[in-house]
Amino acid sequence: MTALTYKGMQYESGAGESVLDTLLRNKIDIPYSCKAGACNICMMVGDEKELISHATHGIKNTLVEQGHFLACQCVVTDPITVHEAEDVSVFCQAIVNDKDFLSDKVCRLRLHPAIGLYYRAGQYINIRMPNGQIRSYSLASLPTEDDYLELHIKRMDGGLMSNWLLDEVQQGDTLEIQGAYGDCYYLSEDQDCDIVMIGTGTGLAPLVGILRDAITSGHKGQIKLYHGEREASGLYFDTELKALSAAHSNIHYFPCASEDADNSEQAIHSGRAADYAFASNKNLAGNLVYLCGSPQMVKSARKMAYLAGASMKQIYSDPFVTKDIRQTSDQKSPIDKSVERRHN
Repeated sequence: MTALTYKGMQYESGAGESVLDTLLRNKIDIPYSCKAGACNICMMVGDEKELISHATHGIKNTLVEQGHFLACQCVVTDPITVHEAEDVSVFCQAIVNDKDFLSDKVCRLRLHPAIGLYYRAGQYINIRMPNGQIRSYSLASLPTEDDYLELHIKRMDGGLMSNWLLDEVQQGDTLEIQGAYGDCYYLSEDQDCDIVMIGTGTGLAPLVGILRDAITSGHKGQIKLYHGEREASGLYFDTELKALSAAHSNIHYFPCASEDADNSEQAIHSGRAADYAFASNKNLAGNLVYLCGSPQMVKSARKMAYLAGASMKQIYSDPFVTKDIRQTSDQKSPIDKSVERRHN
């Protein structure tokens, strides 16, 4: 057992247990989401830098120097003292420039950050609610062309953040944002490769950013984008993607609906996007593959892409990891099992 000190209280950390899990086990309310070292939501500060050096991957060097680390990745074997991350060094403000609805369930926000934000199309940012809740959302905007950050946000049943953003946040409001993060983006050195993109739900958002980046970079290979939803009405960016496909001979867009595709509408494939994509692309050797959306789809599609010949180094994925929306301990009703993804 290892002593972990937080806010003057000492807790015992079990063998192999992370800082985050130790605090959660002791009913300490710590912000977190993916628990995989991807979202940076559980970032904290430690006094003993040598003990946390293994838990700083993906954090800016300037923050690492100040002792920031990821609590979900930090397993310590010696006594350590940790603190909440300084808000001023992690979050900045952004104005809501524009808000519109792309469908009855998907809202588009365009934000203008108060300070310059370096990012790549397809990365994601974190948003913090006034009550401290944090979620992550992918960027559909392109930094070389847009002076705003574009987010596609889907309403989740019981989702704290998504319902707040869709129902309460308005144009002109100020949000707190953090980031950008993520390694699922386009590299111009790959402009001759063919690309297969598969997205479910608002997993389409990062793919839109990546697609726009590829177009601007003069991508020469073929690009096939498969977007899947349960219902055809959920294909919220259908018109825009059809226009892009019509304007560029090397871009091919395939909308898919798994439950109620209208057979009379031949432009919409009936079935799952991943199934259709791999049935149509049996040899992916030398291809780039981008997978964004539900964790189940990403996990199975990554394996299928590899078995179809794609190199693991050329498979980029962004699973929309979900988080239980927990009720406070003084509530009598059962735990709400609705979920919101890092991005949703």
